[in-house]
Amino acid sequence: MKREIQITNSFFIKNINEGNKEAFSILFELYYPKLLYVAQSYVASNEDAEEIVQDVFVKAWKKRKNITSNINGYLFKITKNSCLDYLRSKKYKLSKATNSIQQDAFINHAALTDKNTTSIIEQELEQKIQSGIALLPEKCKRVFIKSRIEGLKNKEISDELDISIKTVENHMSKAIKHMRLHLREFLSFF
Repeated sequence: MKREIQITNSFFIKNINEGNKEAFSILFELYYPKLLYVAQSYVASNEDAEEIVQDVFVKAWKKRKNITSNINGYLFKITKNSCLDYLRSKKYKLSKATNSIQQDAFINHAALTDKNTTSIIEQELEQKIQSGIALLPEKCKRVFIKSRIEGLKNKEISDELDISIKTVENHMSKAIKHMRLHLREFLSFF
């Protein structure tokens, strides 16, 4: 019987709260293109939009211990607020032509922050992560699941699976490289 793995926001929240740089790196790779799209819908300059999104991730990293709920909503809210702060600081004046473009962008942003849309994005992410895990070699998969999903430490995994800590570390290294590659392919479609 095939065991289905459930990956939720709590997976990312737990690892990010603990300062796991690999989890944060995956989060960055997953959300950077989406947040950049949102920022570009508010800000005319691509360079300014990129800077805003980079600042969003710096803020998220600094306040990572305060993240207790939906990461998706949290990141989109910080991005939106950062863009609005940018526009206020520049005292940005919109022409009539720009105003209609900006209104379209606000509509697009509303669609991206809609709970149903968010749920679909989270489901796609979960499916992609599950398919990436399924492709791992069996022993590597067991180590990865015990570490990243069940939250066990390397020593606990070593004891439970009766393998050396070095073997656990090697499996984790291989699994993380594989997952980065697997998720990078997913992101290339955005």
